[in-house]
Amino acid sequence: MKTFVKTLKILTIISAFGGVLLSLVSAPDDNFSHPWKRLLYFTAQSNIWIGTVFLLLLVLPFAKMKKGVIWQKRLYLFKFIFTVSITMTGIVFCGVIAPFSPSNYKPWVFCNWLTHVVTPVLAVADFFLDNYAVKVKKKHLFACLLPPLFYFSITTLLGYFNFDFGRGEPYPYFFLDYRSPVGVFGFGRQSPFLGPFYWWTAFSLIMLFLAYLYAKGKSAKKT
Repeated sequence: MKTFVKTLKILTIISAFGGVLLSLVSAPDDNFSHPWKRLLYFTAQSNIWIGTVFLLLLVLPFAKMKKGVIWQKRLYLFKFIFTVSITMTGIVFCGVIAPFSPSNYKPWVFCNWLTHVVTPVLAVADFFLDNYAVKVKKKHLFACLLPPLFYFSITTLLGYFNFDFGRGEPYPYFFLDYRSPVGVFGFGRQSPFLGPFYWWTAFSLIMLFLAYLYAKGKSAKKT
């Protein structure tokens, strides 16, 4: 099982970093003004986060030091947090972005399969199959909201100053368009259907529910 879990981590790293790299290469074909602007999307960031944690978890066992063990424990908490983030990346893309994106958007290209489907599936499988004991407390459930909260705060600030996220729009995703006809708290029959406030609230509740399920599943397996 240890070998299989290690293989899962390696495949997750390849999928995460490979998918992000391919998205940068294909950025001009997807009408991005510059490849680096793809790094401003939660997809790229959540893939980089989980890929980096997995890479460090593979390297740390070779550090025969007390500090290495301490950092390993901390990394498993980060792994929990970022597994929730990468899961949310897959859910939002498959359930919201791909079905309701503009006609000129090409959702199911290879790099999107890697970053939105393959990486989340591998990361979740690794989370439950890895036997490393990690204590998830209530505060860690709410810590899962920190990555998206930080992301939404930055993108909102950039959007306020009309920053171009790569496609000539001052927002990365249609549900973060604060200037849409529905406004921040409104409702509508066309995209984005709801104001950003409701999208953020819904996503937060889903992430908390995922965090609870993952923590519960891990503790049940441990007992």
